[in-house]
Amino acid sequence: LEDAAALLESLGHDVIRAEPVVNGEVLAQAFLTVVAAEARADIEWIGAQLKRAPRSDDVELTTWALGLVGKAASAADYATSVRTLQMAGRTVGRFFTNVDVLVTPTLGAPPFTIGALQPTTAERTMLRVVAGLGLGGVLKAAGLLNETAKKVYGFIPYTPLFNVTGQPAMSVPLHWNAAGLPIGTQLVSRFGDEATLFRVAGQLERARPWAGRIPPLI
Repeated sequence: LEDAAALLESLGHDVIRAEPVVNGEVLAQAFLTVVAAEARADIEWIGAQLKRAPRSDDVELTTWALGLVGKAASAADYATSVRTLQMAGRTVGRFFTNVDVLVTPTLGAPPFTIGALQPTTAERTMLRVVAGLGLGGVLKAAGLLNETAKKVYGFIPYTPLFNVTGQPAMSVPLHWNAAGLPIGTQLVSRFGDEATLFRVAGQLERARPWAGRIPPLI
C-alpha cells in the first residue's frame, strides 16, 4: 500500500491518509445476517423449483448451515442489518465528497492455497450434526459461523464494504511477493465514477506494466 501511494504521488497525485469511519465488527455481523437470509431464500427457491422440501444435500454444507442461520433470524434482525448497511453507504458517500480515490490493500494476506478458508474437520462435523437436526438457532448461538466469518473477513477486510455501498472498485497488481504471487492494490472511487478508476489504472499500468507478469506454474 505504501509503495502504491508513493507511485501515485510520483505521478502527480495528492496523497493523504484518510478513511471512512465505519464499525467493521458491526458491519460484518450485518453483512453476515443479510447473506444468511439471502442464502435461505435461495434454498427455499430451489425447493420451489424442485417441487419438494429442500434438503441439505441440495447445496454445499456451509451454504445449508448459513441458510439455517438465515431461517433462525427474525425479520427485525434482517431489517436492522439492512439499515446498518445502508448507513454505511451514507458514511462512505460523504467520505468521497472530499477525496477522488481511496487506496487500500486488496486482501489482508497473500493469496492462500485453495481450500485454506474451508471449515476444519471438527467444524464440518459440528455443521453436519446441526444441519441434520435443523438447529439454526443453536448454530447461531454457538457462534461457529461467526468464527468462520472472522477468518474470511481477516482475509478480505477491505472489499466487502464496497459490495455493500456500491462504490466502483478495482484491484491492480502493482506489487509481487517473493513467491511470485501478485499483491493487489484496491482503488475505490465515488458512486458512478468508474471513469476515474479507468484513467488511474491506465496511468499506473503505463508507469509499471504488469501484463507480462505471470505467477509461476509448478
